[in-house]
Amino acid sequence: MAPFPTPMNSYQKLWWEQARSDHKALAVVLRDGMAPCHALHYLQMATEKLAKAYLWRSGSPPPKSHAGFAKFLRLLGSTGKRHRQRVAKAFSFRRFADFQNWINAVIPIANELENLAPSLANDGPNPEYPWPHSRPHSAPVYHDFAVWATLASGRGRDLMRVIHIAVERFPEYADL
Repeated sequence: MAPFPTPMNSYQKLWWEQARSDHKALAVVLRDGMAPCHALHYLQMATEKLAKAYLWRSGSPPPKSHAGFAKFLRLLGSTGKRHRQRVAKAFSFRRFADFQNWINAVIPIANELENLAPSLANDGPNPEYPWPHSRPHSAPVYHDFAVWATLASGRGRDLMRVIHIAVERFPEYADL
């Protein structure tokens, strides 16, 4: 049981379960060495659904959008003083200020992940259609996604670790 069991409403539970499933699919794709387009697809979906689960904490639906992961991080980074240590601990940070600094450093990567959703990518690359709509030139499986290199080093690897924590420990902070 989580050290801080929190109430989670039924909507949060549904979105969290789907985020967990998408994150498990990501793990399979990574384990099996599949093309980055597949990993990015599941990573984008897992982070989107994790954000939706968190945004449902009020009991009201969040905006119907594929964006939300960066907002989710910003909201956690602005947690009220009373719950800051609880959030820091849930995400394996010793101090809340360290967590806030980390969020500020990874927000650009979070935005890149959000923009992988076809509805947000416009004519830019996304794991399903990495080409301009009117000029397809290669299969997604062969596309070199810039964010993939970012995720494979430094802050990107750390973001992947924290995403895993965020999915697994969601009940510890779902109500904040």
